[in-house]
Amino acid sequence: MSKPVFWPGKRYFYAIGNTSAVSLARDVPPEKDINLLLLGCGDPRNVLFTLFCEPDTATRKLDFTCIDFEPAVLARNMLLLSLIIDKKPTEHLFDIFFHLYLEENSLALLVSQCEVLFHASTTLKRWRESSYGSTLRMSSQHTLTELRWHWDQYAKMHTLPQTELQMIIKKFRAGVAEYQVQYKESMSASARSAGPLMIQGVKSLSECFHNFWRYGTTYSSGPHRSSATLLNPSFVYTQSGAGCFVHYGTDPVIPFHLAPIFGNSNSTLSQADIMKAIRVQFRDWCAAFNKYHEQGLCIVRVFFSDAIFCARALQICKRSGVMETRIPVCQWHTELITLDKEEYKHAPLVFDVVDTSNLHDHLGLINILVAAIPLLRGSGDGVLYLESLLTFSPDGNAPKDFAKDFYADLTVMSVLFCLCPVDYITGYSSRGNVHELIAYEQTRRGSTGLQQYHQTTTWRSLSTNPPMVDSWQLGTFLYDLYHSLFEEEDSETFWQKHSVNPHPALQQSSLAHYSRESFVLLLRFIRDELQIPREEWIAVLDRFFSLHISDTSMKMDTLRFHDLCGLLYYYGVYTVDVYRMVKMPCVGPFKAWSQVPPLVRVFLTVPREKLQILSKHTPTLEAGMQGPRMCNLFSSIHAAFGTLSAIGTPANPKVYFEEDRTGFQGTKPLIVSFVMPAILLTGFGSNYDPPESISISLHVNSNPANTVKYAQALGPYLEIYSAQLLDKGKVLVLPEQPLPSSISITTMVPSVPGPIGSQSPIKANFSEESNLIESFSTKIQVEDELAKSTLQSAGNVVVKQIFFNVAQLELGGRTQNVIFPFPITVTNHRLRIARKSLWIEVIVPLRKPFSQEGVIDPFPITAHSLMPWSIHRLNLECLPVLDLKNRKLHQWLDPHVAAAFSKREIKTRKKKDVDALMFVKDSISSIIVHSAGIQPQGSSLHHIFALRDKATNNCDTVIFIDQLRFDLSSHTIVCDGFVLPMNVQRLKKIAKDFGRLVPKMQSISLELGEITSWKQLLPVLVERCRTWTHLESCQYAVEGCIPLATKMETIPLCACGEGKDVQRMHNVALWKPLAKYCTRFALSPLFGVSYLETIGRTDRRCCICRANAGFTCPKCKKDRYCGQACQKKDWKRHKVVHHDAFEK
Repeated sequence: MSKPVFWPGKRYFYAIGNTSAVSLARDVPPEKDINLLLLGCGDPRNVLFTLFCEPDTATRKLDFTCIDFEPAVLARNMLLLSLIIDKKPTEHLFDIFFHLYLEENSLALLVSQCEVLFHASTTLKRWRESSYGSTLRMSSQHTLTELRWHWDQYAKMHTLPQTELQMIIKKFRAGVAEYQVQYKESMSASARSAGPLMIQGVKSLSECFHNFWRYGTTYSSGPHRSSATLLNPSFVYTQSGAGCFVHYGTDPVIPFHLAPIFGNSNSTLSQADIMKAIRVQFRDWCAAFNKYHEQGLCIVRVFFSDAIFCARALQICKRSGVMETRIPVCQWHTELITLDKEEYKHAPLVFDVVDTSNLHDHLGLINILVAAIPLLRGSGDGVLYLESLLTFSPDGNAPKDFAKDFYADLTVMSVLFCLCPVDYITGYSSRGNVHELIAYEQTRRGSTGLQQYHQTTTWRSLSTNPPMVDSWQLGTFLYDLYHSLFEEEDSETFWQKHSVNPHPALQQSSLAHYSRESFVLLLRFIRDELQIPREEWIAVLDRFFSLHISDTSMKMDTLRFHDLCGLLYYYGVYTVDVYRMVKMPCVGPFKAWSQVPPLVRVFLTVPREKLQILSKHTPTLEAGMQGPRMCNLFSSIHAAFGTLSAIGTPANPKVYFEEDRTGFQGTKPLIVSFVMPAILLTGFGSNYDPPESISISLHVNSNPANTVKYAQALGPYLEIYSAQLLDKGKVLVLPEQPLPSSISITTMVPSVPGPIGSQSPIKANFSEESNLIESFSTKIQVEDELAKSTLQSAGNVVVKQIFFNVAQLELGGRTQNVIFPFPITVTNHRLRIARKSLWIEVIVPLRKPFSQEGVIDPFPITAHSLMPWSIHRLNLECLPVLDLKNRKLHQWLDPHVAAAFSKREIKTRKKKDVDALMFVKDSISSIIVHSAGIQPQGSSLHHIFALRDKATNNCDTVIFIDQLRFDLSSHTIVCDGFVLPMNVQRLKKIAKDFGRLVPKMQSISLELGEITSWKQLLPVLVERCRTWTHLESCQYAVEGCIPLATKMETIPLCACGEGKDVQRMHNVALWKPLAKYCTRFALSPLFGVSYLETIGRTDRRCCICRANAGFTCPKCKKDRYCGQACQKKDWKRHKVVHHDAFEK
């Protein structure tokens, strides 16, 4: 399997989400129906909040496919959604979903609803015909069966015999008590849901958390809390069995948005205050879902499966229409994924939105991208969300870990994935995570293990054909990537790289995300995504293996060579010579076989008692085969508890597996299977051992962490159990067929015709070391007669840039756009021109982050959908209004706005250097603080702002702001206002009314060139919140450009939104006459990108006590101290961490 198999130890139940809800439709045009895929969906908060954020007048359909590997999560979700459909009281719904203990009436409702669901789910057909079937869908029969079993357990639990029920209750209470002892200290995880008000919420929210775990409810006191004593069965049953497996960080507060609760309060909030506000949010979410159900505009389809396995099954169905796959539902189960044929007549297989929750933390970034991207809608319309929440960062720099998680250059990986992070390209984000940075900095010092740092990235395609890549260079890059992925399997390499502060690295090594199968699937993905022809692909892998054979630095890799080669063959990626053998000897386990295939599947039965050594730890497991001369390891194993029986005949062997439903709680042995090359078991040739001397084994992966933990008990090879190959009671071998290969590509991507001539495919040119892409190039064969004539008469070829990744060639009055797969800069472009042969080759370097070159419009809009490309959409009407009279407003809003700037931008501003984006961010900050009246503190509010060009003192744009709102899921604030753009003609029309405004205006002085940036930004700010539809006569369509103009005294906006949704302007006498010329817009801070650069000021604070630091260590020149006492206290650690400085 692409993700290494871990012994799960204690598997926690994530019944409630661990981050606040977000709208998954925030980057999709408002008129478009949406197919959404939620990989690792967790609770339904994002489904509910997405529907809540839709405008009241919305008529589009939203189709959610929700995948989770824990059926109890899906069973609870469907229980809640069915209760909403039945319009049951939301106060009971909240208790049923969030409380560990229930009152009698809530439990009775839960039981009766589960009985209804149980009887409605006897068959898929009956479920579809039920009152829930039009909205709540099942992806497979196995999903329905699992959910039905859970509903049955929920309904029956409190009718079990008293001894059995009391045992469950006792076990659950013991688990809760363990958490209470273990986590006595302040818990601040829920405070991240308060965003910029995190610090204000820590104390109150920590009390809420501890009260929840003390009483099992969110009631702070009174009869509700005292009568909630009945164990909620929906928290009891999981794949781990019956008991308390609820994650210790579970907190009913986290899914909700807490910023308006704290931000609009002038007093200290009690738990009752907080929960009252949260229940209002929950009620509104439920109402939105019920509305969509009644209108038939929503589908929620659930799918019980591992996220990556399910994604691969959907890929197969999309590619070939096959619904019965050879892919298991998930680890520790043997059921294969079979999509329901009736459901998948119409269910989507291509998605506008793919959300991956924080699977990045658990499955690995590369694995997630390889699984998800093929399901994403192409042509630049699809959007992918990645999240990470956990970090081991050994250097204390978690914000930068995202880029490191690619194990290679982020730009190269983006080009190969044909997808890129939006904020990596733009250099800004409309989502705030300043509170995360602050919390991380406060907790990271003194921590040696796992920490939390929440980071979300949005990925889009730049809408282009895949590039060509030189086979030699690509093969070199891929081998370097392979080396980076697996080099730390060798202890010597690991300890060399982590000789200082090894503890975080040891923890991380025990949670490896990648196996050889991961890499093989990445290779297949790159081959298919780049459409590399077969012969060229063979050349890529030939280069890869030439380096692999020459590299002797990875000793452990030699044990996994056959694992790699077997999987390459299994997935149809590459065939090494040994698999081309016509015939292998039928000996040993193959004695009765007529022919031995290249691959076999080996099954090993492991007695359950041999697994006790693993206990509650989570080591990686792998299989092995060894003999006197051979030792090979295989990381792609599948495991499940049960009994295996040999059926069929010796010549045609088959097996029957009976799964142990009780899994880890049962008594049956563990059955491990894996694919391997058959030749290793034949004794063929002098390098192979005879079958009778070969054993098959199960091991703990020998990474440094596992070696430290298990070597004494399991020996140097960390072997858990082994059996002889020919022991048919313990080992069975079956032939294994390779998977069908993707469609063979034998021709190159065709040339693209254009106004000047046919363009060849874009070529990506690597650096000499093959670790970076330095440039793109393409050749245009000049075919237009006028362009030919100009070229032959020595006419100039002009190249200019019109978008991040688009260059425009001009020749003989003709223009032709060239679209590249990544942002470029034409400033240093090169041209090769053949005037006789009539071709032009253009070579452009890639744009580097924060470079001013190549940024024609930093605020792009997708032309065909009028969708902001880099700034998320908002439904302003569902966002709470900020109370500007709040006495504590300045305490959090001022630092929040200031933190939008990076350390680099702060330096740029001090030096008064030119930076267009920084200028705009500065002006936005000024508008926000003046409209909030917080600079200086207590100053009067300003509502009208004139954008005034500093050089000319002219103003052609006026902004009206009467409300600030909380942008809930993006953890920031947004100015809800109206913009009045003017040209000379309009100013003449409104001169009298405009003149009355002038005394009330606050001038915002714009730096050199900033007026252009604002005219580019304004269409985005309008589009992100519009509730109206563009006219057929829209100037954007007629003129073919957005904005319409960028020069002073021109109007950049179309007229479609003028006078619409401006009712509030009519309430202000001075504003009313101008309302018909104004358009509503949403203005919010643009934040720095924390994985690219340091955000905010670097305070000179003591690294021990965090007081102001008076001096810096003269040796390391890094650590700062407030005085000699702290320096002396830190001496022991300091000398170890900075030993290099002391050895000089």
